[in-house]
Amino acid sequence: MHLWSDFASNKYSVFLALAGPYPKNATSAFGHLFLAIAPKDSISFLNWLAVNFGANTEGTSGLDYYIKGINGRFKAHYTLLPVHEKIREYTGTESRDIKIFQLKISEKEAVKLMDTLSRWIAKPQPYRFFTYNCAHGIYALLASSLDSLPPPSQKIMSPQELVLLLQNENRLGYSFQFPSLKERVLNAKDEDVARLEFLEWKNVNRNAEREKELAELRYSVAKSKKEKRDLLKPEKQRFKPHGYSRLDVGTLFVEKEANAYIRFRPLLHDISDNPNYYSSQNTLELLSFGLSANKDGVNLRELSLVHVRSAPIHDSWFKAWSSDFFAGYKKDYAALNMGIGKSFYISESRKIAIEFLPMNSLRCKSGLSCDDFVGIETQLNKRLAVNFRYGAGFEYLRSVIDFNRESIQFKTWLSYNANRNFNLYTENIFGIKKQEQLGLYLRFYI
Repeated sequence: MHLWSDFASNKYSVFLALAGPYPKNATSAFGHLFLAIAPKDSISFLNWLAVNFGANTEGTSGLDYYIKGINGRFKAHYTLLPVHEKIREYTGTESRDIKIFQLKISEKEAVKLMDTLSRWIAKPQPYRFFTYNCAHGIYALLASSLDSLPPPSQKIMSPQELVLLLQNENRLGYSFQFPSLKERVLNAKDEDVARLEFLEWKNVNRNAEREKELAELRYSVAKSKKEKRDLLKPEKQRFKPHGYSRLDVGTLFVEKEANAYIRFRPLLHDISDNPNYYSSQNTLELLSFGLSANKDGVNLRELSLVHVRSAPIHDSWFKAWSSDFFAGYKKDYAALNMGIGKSFYISESRKIAIEFLPMNSLRCKSGLSCDDFVGIETQLNKRLAVNFRYGAGFEYLRSVIDFNRESIQFKTWLSYNANRNFNLYTENIFGIKKQEQLGLYLRFYI
């Protein structure tokens, strides 16, 4: 499709589209960016064009998928495709919201953008999950086309950081949101609108038997005056995600003994963090550690090499399984935890979710004395109000080697989001017989 002459005559607009995080895949915890090109007088997104930068990862899974993605062994390309295909994929198949921002771009810059794209579109580039992903690809295209665009603040750039960079440069205009099909089903008030949204959600993979019913419903809804079916909803308030790194500073009471405590996490998010952008069902933490200090000295209380938790919520028991993987150190033992199970809503209207996972935990103490534990883990989290969140967890594990040995632990936490980069946070971890620890922290995002 040749759009250069149309850009020169100012017939098209350019938008930046940000798809939300995808809980089913931890590497999609950052979300996804693409550009959308729209005719200025268009009232439908069906004839919009998407500019996408991504890698083909089909046929790769498991550990090989992560090794190739981190080392840049996937090849990425710029591609042009209809926007409705991206909307169907993200809002339908993956139940993600899409935020769409007007990009303030001159006619000269727009023509240069398309000229750059025409030269780069067939050129393969190494794709890395953290250091050269979709955000870097779109940034490179914009940086080569716009008159001025500063470099990112750090090498690891996520989609939302590029949004903030463009916003700080006054390059973003009005914004609106395209809710996921599932959200539109839940929020529709008119019966025909609800049925239409529901069938379109179920029909994301095309079912010929439903096409006639869908066509009749679309016509009925279009003629109805009861409820206007607005697919694109203007954003009243633009939420900013928290910073990548997190620092907790405060007091940790262990068996009623006070300790100074500091905990640092370089990347990225867990369920206790503000979920304005990141999913409340996702955890992706790398290389975090916690140090306590008292009159006896400084002690390492926790070290997380990697913690990846994915807890998508799906109506079917046979789809979207939840998983939890942890490798690190806790209190006085090294641990390798793996679990797989399901997550679901206790109350969908109130967004109260619970996770249930059978777990296996391999624990080793000094001297390579190891034991294998099996059991269950559950977690619950909920936003109380705009700025408050709470959560609870329960873990019951029993030794495979010595069946009389068991580990029972409860955890509750409460978080108050003062602003985007500062929280007040408290957590309480205890066993059956006595309280183990209570933490009171100031939480900073960097």
